This record gives sequence, structure tokens and C-alpha cells, in this order.
Amino acid sequence: MNRVKPRPLIARFALSCALAVLSVSAAAATSDDLEAQLQAALQRLDAQEAELAAQREMLLEMRAELGKRDASNDGEVATQPATAVISSSLPVAEAPPALTLTQPALTATERETAIQVAAADAQTDDPTRDLIADFNGAIRIPDSDAALRIGGFVKTDAIYNYDALTVPDRFIVGSIPTSDSPPSTVKTQSQITANQSRLNVDLRQPTREGILRAFVEGDFQGSGNTFRMRHAFGQWKRLLAGQTWSAFMDTSASPEEIDFEGLNGRINARQPQIRISPNLSEVGRRHEFVLSIEDPDVKVTNGDGLSQVPDIVASARFNWADNMHYQIAVVLRQIRAEWLTDPMRTEEEFGWGVSVSGRIELPNWGAKDQIVFQVNGGRGIGRYINDLNTIGDYDGIFSPTGQLDLIDVYAGYVSGQHWWNGTMRSNLTFGYVQISSPDYVLGPFYERTYRASVNLMWTPTPRIDMGWEFLWGERENIDGSSGTAKQIQVAAQYQF
Repeated sequence: MNRVKPRPLIARFALSCALAVLSVSAAAATSDDLEAQLQAALQRLDAQEAELAAQREMLLEMRAELGKRDASNDGEVATQPATAVISSSLPVAEAPPALTLTQPALTATERETAIQVAAADAQTDDPTRDLIADFNGAIRIPDSDAALRIGGFVKTDAIYNYDALTVPDRFIVGSIPTSDSPPSTVKTQSQITANQSRLNVDLRQPTREGILRAFVEGDFQGSGNTFRMRHAFGQWKRLLAGQTWSAFMDTSASPEEIDFEGLNGRINARQPQIRISPNLSEVGRRHEFVLSIEDPDVKVTNGDGLSQVPDIVASARFNWADNMHYQIAVVLRQIRAEWLTDPMRTEEEFGWGVSVSGRIELPNWGAKDQIVFQVNGGRGIGRYINDLNTIGDYDGIFSPTGQLDLIDVYAGYVSGQHWWNGTMRSNLTFGYVQISSPDYVLGPFYERTYRASVNLMWTPTPRIDMGWEFLWGERENIDGSSGTAKQIQVAAQYQF
């Protein structure tokens, strides 16, 4: 640091010499006035000299304090990237929220807790449940009180198929060939892929009316490994609009798996919607209620969906502990479609569905062990069931005479999770789907599927997951034909 030099002393000396010369020449008529001016200048220079001396002392004190801080920080973990803390409100005279520049190193207990939280977040996989006021890792946008965070993960998945599957990089139970399936050119094969990797952008800005949020996420599951939109929504207070998971789902009751396809009997739908989460005073502190209108996207066999009314969804979630809850959800649908044989003929039916799900802790088995479950039933809700939505059009079917009949669906799953230690855990999962078709449906038409899986997951740090998974599935048709398949997946995932 450069020292502050007392340059005013030089000017003071020059002025003193000039004053001495003027005192000798007293005969000049104007010498008294000039002497008074020089005396005033000397006084001003004295004041400036005193001010610079005070600044020099202050700078020396600051330098000493910085030296003490550097010494106290020796041996500590390097600082993390700047973290933006977003305030829920911004008064008129208040500055934008500050940036937290450092994060302390984690203790062993804190690290184990962070691993458990990271595993639970990955299992839930629902950005709408993020606490909107927590924004660690965000970057402040210059000249703005908004902040931006870029996130996602890189995932590599190696898949080995024991049997022929139409889509080799996941386990779709409904696509398993059955004994009466026509000869196929599909062969047993293995694959290594990274197209499940994701990228998201999260923007938040505090205002006097609450925090505004915009979230966009995609993966590379589009045709030819192109980027595909998964989520794109905006949030303000208790209102959400855009594409995300349906309110008919219970993302907090999802089992932890490697397979990208996921459970056959799970409610699994991402779609455009307008959602509101009403606050019911004291009740809302422990429980959650959601109302939404969602894109219907009707899918029927032998017809094209033409619904004019959005799906109406209502759900109620009841929490009685940090990681224990149950949820009841209801969907009402207009199933309207035109018959392919005669497009001038349009039929309409009323569809409905109910889902009950939850998460239960098992402290007698282990401190972090738990069970998640879901039971679903309804008429005309095939599009919401994961297996049925993937393989075909199972909301309804047109009869040979042009009558639209809805398909009854029953589906569900149960999954148990056991932690072997602070970083390793296993999940044992079983899923089931059953449909009831009209009497005129014959032949190799889908009737039911079973799916079972077991895995071993390891999280050495909160940002890295590795795992192995074995999957088995069976499909049965109405005519009695069936088929089974097995698959092994090994994956590594890095979150950023």
C-alpha cells in the first residue's frame, strides 16, 4: 500500500519565503493586502495537511486489520461462489438483498445430513417444491435486485438388456414382447447414454408484492439427443402458470430409482397448467391444498381427442412429521374424441380418477428408513398412468359401431428404502397396472403389467450419486399371452 506524502509542506515553505520578502518591501502600497492573502493560504494548507495525516492513520489501521484477518483465515477451506439471499419483500428504502460470499466447511454430521437431503431432493425431482426464499448458489444480475442460478446434472447410464426391448435405454414394461407378438427385428442389445443429463435456469426477483420466479429446465431426450423442455413455469406467491408436474401427482412419494422410465403404476404427467395453492390459515401451516386446471390431451384408441374443457385437479396433502405425509388427489375430465372411421362423428364421456399416496418413516428398521406408496383408480385416466401413457392411447376406445367407451384403470406401487450407512442405501420397489376393457376388445390387447426392481445407491458427497439397479417386468394380454424381460443399469450422476 502506498504511503500518503505530505506535499503541502513544500507549498508552505514557498509561501513563507514569499511572506518574508514582502515584509522587507513595506514601501509597496499593496504589501499588507498580499500578506493577508498569503497568511490565509497558509492556514488552508495547514488544515489540508491535518486532514491527510488523519487519512494516512486510517489507512494504516485498515491495513493492519486486513493482515489480522488473513492470518486468522490460514488453513480454512476456500470460499464458495457468491450466494444470493433473496428477501421475501423489499421496502421502499431498503437496498437489494446482500450476497453471502462464504460458506463454512461441513462437519461430519452436517455432511451426512446434506447427503440425506440431496438424496431426498433427487427422489422428489420437483422444482415447484423449492423454498422460493432460499436461493443458494445464485448470481446477482448487475444493476438489478434479481438473481440467476444455473443448475442441473450430468448423468451417464450404462444399460444391459437380457431380453429384446423396443427402447433399449430404459425399462418400459408395456413394450415387452409377448408370446403371440409378431416376429420382430429388435434384438437384445446394450447401451451407454448421457442424454438424461439436465440443464435448468432459475430466475428470482424480490418485489414489494412478493418474489417473482421463472424456471426453465430441459434434458436431451428429444429426437437425435436434441434438447427437450421438461419444465417452464412462473411463480408468484401462491400462483403458478406453465408446464410442470401435474397436481394429480405426489412427487414426494416417488421411489428412488436409476431407470429413466420409472414405475409402471405411477401417476406421471408433466403438462401446461394454471395452479393455485390456497392458504387456509392455521390449517395451511401443516397441510397443503392445490387447485389446478390442466391441459387435457385426451388419448383414445381408434379416435382423436378433441376435448374443449381442461382437466380439473384438486389435491390435499397432510403432513404430520418432517418426512411423513399422505395425499389425496382427484381429477375430473371431459373425454371427447372423433371416430377415425367417421371423423364427422364425435363422442363425449365423463372421466374421473382418485389417487392416494404417502411416505411413512420406519424408525424401528433404521433412523432414515421409509416406505412410499401410491394407489390409483379411475375411468378415462390412462394418460396419467406412466406405463399406459408411454405405449398407447388408453383413456378410451371406439367400438366397431362408433361408440366411445372409457377404460377403467387400477394401478399403484410400494417401495421400501433402507440406509446401510450414512452414504449407502437400497430401494426395493414393486409396481402394478390393471385395465378393464370392453367385451368387444379381443386379441393381444394390454391387460396388466408387473414391475419389480432393487438397487444399491451410493452418495460419497452431496453432489455425486452412483448406483446399480436390477429390473424385472412382465406383460399380460387379454388373450392370455404374456412376456417377461430383465435389465441391469449402472449410473453415475454429478449435480451442478
